[in-house]
Amino acid sequence: MIFKRKKSALCAAALMIITLCSCQSGASVDQAAEAPAVTGEFNFSVLKTGKADAIILKTQNHSALIDCGETEDGEEVAQFLKNNGISDVDYLFITHFDKDHVGGVPTVLDSGINIGKIITPDYEASGDEYENYLAALKRNNYTADALTEKMTFTLDDVLFEIYPPQRKAYAEDDNDFSLAAAVTHGENTFLFTGDAESVRLMEILSQTNRAEFDFLKVPHHGNYNKNTNKFIETVNPRFAVITCSDKNPADDEVLDALSSVGCETYLTADGDVSVSSDGEKIIINQ
Repeated sequence: MIFKRKKSALCAAALMIITLCSCQSGASVDQAAEAPAVTGEFNFSVLKTGKADAIILKTQNHSALIDCGETEDGEEVAQFLKNNGISDVDYLFITHFDKDHVGGVPTVLDSGINIGKIITPDYEASGDEYENYLAALKRNNYTADALTEKMTFTLDDVLFEIYPPQRKAYAEDDNDFSLAAAVTHGENTFLFTGDAESVRLMEILSQTNRAEFDFLKVPHHGNYNKNTNKFIETVNPRFAVITCSDKNPADDEVLDALSSVGCETYLTADGDVSVSSDGEKIIINQ
């Protein structure tokens, strides 16, 4: 027993050193990581922005943002941050450059909210929203980091693992370039998948260090593809959110797949979705 306690202490010390190094560098090698001990709550909100993604994550003392919806959603995202007392965002993750993910970014950057780091996949896009985003970076003196390797860091007691696309080109183009984020808070695990389609879904399963997640941000607004069933069966979520609208609803096949694994599914068409974790329980309000 004494040996085991000493061994655990040594492992804990080693893990602390690894975690500190990862936080300082902002990235780590692709290896299993453990979340810190729980010291508080982890919360996030998936905003009602139609068929678009805007997700605000809050730890005890830090925050992160995944996408900013379309151009007209940028003001809502910025106002939500301000209303919740968030003037500094540690990380802004732009999962990919489709207009319903990057469109609102310029308004957020122009709003006066300080962004620590902007992380994107490593590819170039086209279109007005993408050009407006590049102009906003220059206007506000920001430089985005294009992710090519797994990134691991902690904010307070929450572990973040960010997975970049593995190919230089995809048949599904922008969607399959989506960054994926695996987030761990105590015993609770969360998976955010951007607009990943069939090829990227299988990549994500091969990249993560676990198969199942408690929560899933359903990829691509609930659009069905040939790997949807396998992906959902593997992830086996207890809770899921689909970013959709009455005009652009989730596919019935996706809803059926989630139902078949006993998942409790929420649609942003019905309003903002707020998720809270204490490290053991997950509470969802809408």
